[in-house]
Amino acid sequence: MAGIDVTLGKKAEQKIEEWLDRPNDGYCFDRIPDQMTGFYGSKNICDFTLFKAPNMYYIESKATWEDRFDFSMLTPTQHDKLLEKSKIAYVYGVVIILFAHHQRAFIIDINDIKHLEDQDKHSLNINKIDNWNIPYKEIQTIPNSRKTYLDYTGDFDVEFMWKR
Repeated sequence: MAGIDVTLGKKAEQKIEEWLDRPNDGYCFDRIPDQMTGFYGSKNICDFTLFKAPNMYYIESKATWEDRFDFSMLTPTQHDKLLEKSKIAYVYGVVIILFAHHQRAFIIDINDIKHLEDQDKHSLNINKIDNWNIPYKEIQTIPNSRKTYLDYTGDFDVEFMWKR
């Protein structure tokens, strides 16, 4: 699988947790513990859950050094279960993608990834962001001098998902 870096992925997850673990702001955020079997045997649906009234989110974090996010970075369990959960009213399956080299991160609905797959697309290239034919939300960041990890800020606003 292209672009997988376990250390990068774990640090990206840590940054999401620092951003969204805010009960005083009305966020009910939980980390789903990794299974001992590791990445390839894991059956976890995602990395995190977030309830922010009135919506529930299942959040999978992915990070890559590459210019593209290959959809095969999602395990079949993650892909299919996120789609399944998103069929429930007010429940959303999302993927947060960190393009580490570009210092940019995006929230994308799993249904939009599925829409691209149905069009025989296999990835999203950040260098071709103007051609992304799906809605997405870029996460607001706090500027820093580090070249890899982003400090996220702002609300988890994904209004584009409510219009599906």
